[in-house]
Amino acid sequence: MSFNERPTTSKDTSFDSFYTEVKEIEKRDSVLTSSQQIDRLLRPGSTYFNLNPFEVLQIEPSATVEEIKKRYRTLSILVHPDKNQDNKDRAQTAFDIINRAWKTLENDVTRKKCLDVYEEAKERTDHMIAEKKKEASKRE
Repeated sequence: MSFNERPTTSKDTSFDSFYTEVKEIEKRDSVLTSSQQIDRLLRPGSTYFNLNPFEVLQIEPSATVEEIKKRYRTLSILVHPDKNQDNKDRAQTAFDIINRAWKTLENDVTRKKCLDVYEEAKERTDHMIAEKKKEASKRE
């Protein structure tokens, strides 16, 4: 163990378990029905949630353009207004959201900007978690 490392605590294990559970929920949600996908994209707070095109398309930032395209096609067919006649207005809004996410990620420049924002947010979050763990270990 190096100088900066510390032994794994039950809190670390709990966080890892929590994170794994979140990823499993995301994976489960990726197979929602068309009406469930429309609800997911239009739920309260979706204005902010939908700013992240990776979240909109339910795909990892490390995905290739081909994987992103495949996911876009799957979701766009699922929420397409023609396939959701009973909910056409909401379906059109959801379809537009998915289309906007695809347009953002298919372009190399805008995809790189999204990845840069994602990486910065991840680094900040990792730093904040490390600081919280450090504070918690001082109190123990």
